[in-house]
Amino acid sequence: MQVMERFCLKKSGKSKWLVSLLLLFIPLYVVAGDDVKEMSLEEAIDMAYDEYIRDVAPESLRPFASLSIMGNSAVGADIITEFVRRYNPDFDSEIAQAFIEVGHRYGIRADVALCQAIVETGWFKYGGGTAVTADCHNYCGLGVTAKGRRGAAFASVSEGVTAHIQHLYAYCCNDDLPKGERLVDPRFNMVNRGCARRWHDLNGRWAMNNRYSTAILSVYSSLNEFASGYTR
Repeated sequence: MQVMERFCLKKSGKSKWLVSLLLLFIPLYVVAGDDVKEMSLEEAIDMAYDEYIRDVAPESLRPFASLSIMGNSAVGADIITEFVRRYNPDFDSEIAQAFIEVGHRYGIRADVALCQAIVETGWFKYGGGTAVTADCHNYCGLGVTAKGRRGAAFASVSEGVTAHIQHLYAYCCNDDLPKGERLVDPRFNMVNRGCARRWHDLNGRWAMNNRYSTAILSVYSSLNEFASGYTR
């Protein structure tokens, strides 16, 4: 979702990207000196994900290849916070705690969901001129369907995390919301319920790219490696 907008805006000053996202399959053009090279949208999105994939060995992803979206988190909020702060010292630990708590209520792998948020927000830095800002509490690009679109905004960390988890819940099951939960995801009813049971199934659905889940699970692999050697 917002990862594509963030990529286009981040690169514009360095390589003079001329980007149009009015339609999903409009080609992109890279201008470098006097040469003009056509780049497909798929290639551009691949480049956006490279920063998460390039340092992770493919074999390290094999244990997570069939990982379900539903399940219990294997990594706690404290470790997640320290992991993210290696890349963003200003990361708010309240976000990690909210992911663990809300994920538990919905039976969603909150540790992986937070890795998805890392990919969508650029380590929660919202860099490169994206219209989404930290005070939107929009951690997964909800409503960011085109360049410059701010998307949804939520009143608090908890509400923003809940919207993200609810959107995953819509994708991975057909159940009603857990008892006592209020719907805050504005795009919940736009999802073909139960169409994505695994993180891999989000490819071509949550994002129009076949490397989307690879980016998420690459971050998750790095998180697991960090957690295995973590000592307070």
